[in-house]
Amino acid sequence: MKKLLKLVCDCSASELAEFAVVVPLLMTVILGIYSFGRAYNIYSTVTRAAQDGARMAVTPVCAYCSYTCGGVSSQFPCDADVVDAVTSALAASHLDPMRTSQLVPTTSGVACPAPAPAKTCGAASGANGTTIYICRNVLINPSTTPQSCGTIVSFQYSYQFLPILFAPRISINIPAQSQMRMEY
Repeated sequence: MKKLLKLVCDCSASELAEFAVVVPLLMTVILGIYSFGRAYNIYSTVTRAAQDGARMAVTPVCAYCSYTCGGVSSQFPCDADVVDAVTSALAASHLDPMRTSQLVPTTSGVACPAPAPAKTCGAASGANGTTIYICRNVLINPSTTPQSCGTIVSFQYSYQFLPILFAPRISINIPAQSQMRMEY
């Protein structure tokens, strides 16, 4: 009986049991911190990529000549050039352009008044699978004065968190939207 009582009261393996409980929880917290840090890094990268695309869309190729895109003459770059600017920014941070999809912007998209060119909005895709939404010649601040015409570039990037113990694989779409004022 004394031997059984001594075995029950013995605490020599309690540290090992505590370690077995704490280590998975600690690893889960560490992987969670890493995943959220990576998600924030991707958020800042896709925001910068949208800004680069919008900047490319409003920068005239030539002030005195026209640039032909798909049979239409304009002084601004083609949608393919805007997609290439977004793709280059994503590639600089080693992000897969195939994980982008279009995101219709939250702004109203009111067309600019004359003599501005007609409003054009739609999805644009690159050769490598990048898909973004470009809306040209829209009022980027319709409720304030003076009103400005510009371009809106938006897309979303699919990010999958690292698998964490006790949780399923979680995937989120990180949105990016940028607008730039056009100067005629």
